[in-house]
Amino acid sequence: MYGQNPRYSRRAFLRRVGAAALMVAGGGIAAACGSSSTGSSANGGSGGKAASSGGTVNFFARGDQAIFKVFHQLNDAFKKREPDISVKIQEVPGDFYQKFQLELASGTPPDCLFECDCTIDSSIRNKALQPLDEYMKGDKRFNRSDYLDIAFYTSVWDNKTYGLPYDGGSLALYYNKELLQSAGLDYPDPQRPMSWNDVLDYGKKLTVDRGGKHPGESGFDPKHIKQYGIDPAQGYWQVWVWGAGGEVITKDGQVPIDEPEAVDGLQFLADLGTKHYIAPSPAFQQSQNLSFLTGNVAMYYGGVWDMVRNRDAKFDWDVAPFPTGKIRVSTGWYSPLSMTAAGKNKDGAWKWISFCCSSDGETIVSQLGQDVPPLKKLAHSKAFLNPKVEPDHKEVFLRELDPKILRVPGDKFGKYWGGYYTEFHDVFDPAFDPVWTGKKSAADAAKAVRPKLEKLLRTGKVSLVSDRRALACACHPTRASRSGGAQ
Repeated sequence: MYGQNPRYSRRAFLRRVGAAALMVAGGGIAAACGSSSTGSSANGGSGGKAASSGGTVNFFARGDQAIFKVFHQLNDAFKKREPDISVKIQEVPGDFYQKFQLELASGTPPDCLFECDCTIDSSIRNKALQPLDEYMKGDKRFNRSDYLDIAFYTSVWDNKTYGLPYDGGSLALYYNKELLQSAGLDYPDPQRPMSWNDVLDYGKKLTVDRGGKHPGESGFDPKHIKQYGIDPAQGYWQVWVWGAGGEVITKDGQVPIDEPEAVDGLQFLADLGTKHYIAPSPAFQQSQNLSFLTGNVAMYYGGVWDMVRNRDAKFDWDVAPFPTGKIRVSTGWYSPLSMTAAGKNKDGAWKWISFCCSSDGETIVSQLGQDVPPLKKLAHSKAFLNPKVEPDHKEVFLRELDPKILRVPGDKFGKYWGGYYTEFHDVFDPAFDPVWTGKKSAADAAKAVRPKLEKLLRTGKVSLVSDRRALACACHPTRASRSGGAQ
């Protein structure tokens, strides 16, 4: 789950991944596609005997230093449990999927990795991942009924499980308590969501240009902002569609984002930056770094996994529910730890990833602030709800996981993002770039892009793809596009 930064350039990432995929397609992808058998017997639990005990497990860890520290603490605990296994943690900041593809192509894949909800569909199609169902059957620690309903959603395909839920959960509205106090604003209610009108009101009072002016005041300069009121996360645009009463993907594979309710949500999101000037917008590039952690963005919409880095903030902060438009809604998901099909030490890999995703491992992950534990018993435990560490209202994340309001793209269709996360965004993002800069209306962009998205879900083909992207699909020639997604 880590690092799905809404300001991250997804298309820039896809271009780099596409180059790596070409190398894979040119001759090395057989390393990923050629192996789908288990290769060894499944370990019957942490105390069972595996066909191959000990050895080194090469683990591919995406993230930043905050995330890597969590893995190293897990490894310290794991060493005490399994002293004969040495876990080599390969720290991969930035474009992890490009590097993963290169290692598959070179025939030196890791034994397991921290997959992303945004790339696992591509990995499964290229047969790069090992199904884990046989391993899970023999391990009493893994009973599906013990997990939150959303936990396995991104990693189950065609009734096979390609990862164990590791980090993730819901998203919420983070806010800087000190900035709200300075503006004379009450803290958002942890139980009653703000309205979208409240967002506008708070945003205008919290946004300040370098001359001390607020939006709407004479002389306000949107090109020189000192502090933004909110970063609403354009990368999570789907929740604004649902909140306005619209739909992203229907049960029968339609993408009705051009219908009035969906357009209202998308336009409201764009207007926060280009009309109301209370949110970062590509239309106004600022010369200084403006972010929540630097203390000059008062509120932002982000995942529970951000707690692990926000606890280093030099100011007091807390969380509140996603603001309500026409409909009370929330979103969230989990990213898994997965085993590579071509890995050499599958038994060791299972021991490692199953420990990290077990009750013992998830207690560590949760205490450090990286997730809502996917196990029900931990989600309501002190491990997660520890009152001694920020935020004060962690229970917000639990309420945002309420099935009555929780939405996930593709939930009605039956597959996460319809089964094509990266391709969906590769079509949507360039169509909406002019919307986020105020050069095009959401209605016009949505009308133009809807048929392309529906064709993608019908055929697996991206309209107007380049030869480079088509060539990247060596394992699956019927699909016109194959690439990794942004973290």
